[in-house]
Amino acid sequence: PPDIMMRKRLATLLLALLPSVLPAAGLDLGGIRPEEAAVYVQNLRTGQITAAHRADAPVNPASTMKLVTAFAALHALGEDFRWQTEFKSAAPLRPNGLLDGNLYWAGSGDPVFDQRDLLEMQAQLRDNGVKHIGRLVFDRNLWPHSGTADDFADDSDRAFTTPPDPQMLAYKVVGLTIGRDGGGALTVHTSPPLPEIPLDNRASFTASAAPCPKPAKFVWGKYENGILTVYGKAPPSCLGKEVYVNMFDAQDFARRSFINQWRHGGNSISDGLAVGPVPPQARTLARIRSKPLRDVLADMNKHSNNIIARTVFLTLGERAAADKARQNPEAAVRSRLALSGIPTAPLVLENGSGLSRRERVSARMMGDMLAAAYRSPFKQAFIGSLPIAGRDGTLKSRFKNIGAPLRLKTGTLKNVRALAGYYLGGNGSDPLAVVVIINSERADKLLGEMDKLTERLIAPAPPSDGLTPGAANP
Repeated sequence: PPDIMMRKRLATLLLALLPSVLPAAGLDLGGIRPEEAAVYVQNLRTGQITAAHRADAPVNPASTMKLVTAFAALHALGEDFRWQTEFKSAAPLRPNGLLDGNLYWAGSGDPVFDQRDLLEMQAQLRDNGVKHIGRLVFDRNLWPHSGTADDFADDSDRAFTTPPDPQMLAYKVVGLTIGRDGGGALTVHTSPPLPEIPLDNRASFTASAAPCPKPAKFVWGKYENGILTVYGKAPPSCLGKEVYVNMFDAQDFARRSFINQWRHGGNSISDGLAVGPVPPQARTLARIRSKPLRDVLADMNKHSNNIIARTVFLTLGERAAADKARQNPEAAVRSRLALSGIPTAPLVLENGSGLSRRERVSARMMGDMLAAAYRSPFKQAFIGSLPIAGRDGTLKSRFKNIGAPLRLKTGTLKNVRALAGYYLGGNGSDPLAVVVIINSERADKLLGEMDKLTERLIAPAPPSDGLTPGAANP
């Protein structure tokens, strides 16, 4: 009868709405309010959902969004993908070693390109007979834009907000190596060399025997009005260690690094810099390839590196586009999820790093993606990129009682705390995909409660036959 059908539909609707208000049956959220959390746990042996609470609600994932970018990259590019940076020129090379014209830096956006790589490429230039360079030119024809990370203006001078760049080099930070002169005074050496920048060194050593695990607690630099000032008092245990200071934009940093490193090696180059495309007839004078994508993603996820994530996101768009002017990294990510059968309805992307007030996922989508990665050909590369509980990365000081079986990406933003990854099982328990995301003004106070909830969710249990009801939404 129609009235019975109507009651059934109403009951179904109420069941669907309940998880958005109340915790799923049997799920103890501890001190977390029901509306503050989204939870999803899936048994990876049976496929059974063992816990789900507000699993379909769109939530800000913070840096666990990097898992979505990593999944799409491994799916589209393969774990052996490498970025390639080249120095090229169409200018003649004179007998005296003069490259009589432009040297082009064809930027790949390689997010892990560093000062050692730059020096290696400059050594290749010298091996090819180049001693003097007319002018350095940046070919920046890689991405139509570097993507956005809106609403972080207050942190614009912080390294974690640095956008990707075709000529990205060492995250555009100057390294300050702590040394000691013959008289025992603290000295500072910059990398790259910066002979044009006045250095006001006000730092000194103390007589303390304290260890120096984080030298930035003792010594720091500030660049203001064209002067680099170094402050602090450091124990001798900081000798030889490095701290970092953000001084220039990416393009200026790359220019200064190239010119000063080249001159430091006894060669010459003009001070100017131009921007333009590499001529079609240009030959390659130096080339270097990054380490493989699987290792770059480990740097990204273990240390929650936004520059790497945003670069990988843009690279996906660049590689998927037939026309460089129409690159669409968001579409590239969505297509890889769709090809794996993962619904993307709750997904909102801005830059693929989680450094965003707008990005959204659902706990279910994240969990289903984790399950797909676990069953994929790139399973080991994906799992290997994640922080290991109590051992490394952003999880080094958490879940020490659980250790290696627990591999979770962390996420931290204002009003957001998140965990997503795997409990790999053992001792009679099955592997699990685990997602816990808190969106709340109290998020920073709920870290301990979130960790306790996570431990309850992965509490070892006998292997499931797939028939025992869990704490899932039916």
